[in-house]
Amino acid sequence: MIRETVWSLLGMFLVVVVILALAWAATRYLGALSLPATGMGGPEEFRILAQMAVGRNERLLLVRLGEECCLLGVTEDRITLLRQWTGEEAQRWMRLTRKDPPPDFLSVLKSIREKPDKRGR
Repeated sequence: MIRETVWSLLGMFLVVVVILALAWAATRYLGALSLPATGMGGPEEFRILAQMAVGRNERLLLVRLGEECCLLGVTEDRITLLRQWTGEEAQRWMRLTRKDPPPDFLSVLKSIREKPDKRGR
């Protein structure tokens, strides 16, 4: 009786483990199939450069498509092209708006340490 119960529990545990392993494998496989379609993981032909919420379910997206940039208005039921820059215009605009990356934590600490405090130390 006890031996049958133990084997039954082990069998159910094995079935659960197999189902979880198959679900994991299926999601990995399906995820790998959908990555190129979304532009992630592939060449940088499609990239969201910036986004800004303008309403509850509305936002503006600045998107780079190859050499061009587009400003898109996105709502729940529609995507509207608001402005498009050609490759040359986009490069010029991106050079003007490019920001230097923020300094790392160590360089900020060094700059604070090198400044004399109010007492002249």
